[in-house]
Amino acid sequence: MLTVFTVGALALFAFITVLFVKAAPSTSFTWWLMGAVQTGLVAGYLHLLHSAFLAFDGEAIWHVRGAWGEDNTRSELQRAKRKRLVWGWVDSVGLQHGDIDHLVVTRRGGLVVIDSKWRNRIHDTAEMARAAQKVRLRAEGLTRDLLKGQSRGSRRAKVNPLEVTSIVVLWGAAQRDVPDGAEVDGIAFIPGRKLVAWLAQLDDQPVERAAANELVRNVEKYRARAEEAKASRAAAGRQ
Repeated sequence: MLTVFTVGALALFAFITVLFVKAAPSTSFTWWLMGAVQTGLVAGYLHLLHSAFLAFDGEAIWHVRGAWGEDNTRSELQRAKRKRLVWGWVDSVGLQHGDIDHLVVTRRGGLVVIDSKWRNRIHDTAEMARAAQKVRLRAEGLTRDLLKGQSRGSRRAKVNPLEVTSIVVLWGAAQRDVPDGAEVDGIAFIPGRKLVAWLAQLDDQPVERAAANELVRNVEKYRARAEEAKASRAAAGRQ
């Protein structure tokens, strides 16, 4: 089916090109118009090809929606940083078991780990809550290891690696159905459009700039090492 679709698109592209060359007057506008039409055809073909891929690959749909959710959350975190609500964050931290979508160092709310989800309807809150609890435990273990021994003899306020808040941020049509203060098994569910407002109300664990910057740098270094190790394993597996 994909081959027939591609052959048809190429035939249409060739037909329109020949039509312009043979029938249209040779002017600069004609050449510009032909280029614009060809560009539109290529863009339309790529869009339909992408849509067809998603339609026939259910796993791809989940990956794409997951990427949308993470991108949207990242945009909200950028807003939060401009509003001086967070010091910084690290995205996509791969661990031995699972990963962390976003590890956020807030200014007045300690550490927040965010699990971004895209849903058209909510039907798996218990499963999402269990996953968020696991993410919290992973973040606690990671920050405990990274900050181990650094607080001894230091006068700076340090982030307590055990005080981590885990939340699920929902995007897509389902976020309209999330009531204020929604929780499942102690995990807060936040509509994506309200994430910045939720971060603004945090006020129980101040974090100093130096400690925040240090933690972000350490997590980024950890992520880089993990990605390098993963790439090395993949290369070894192909040999």
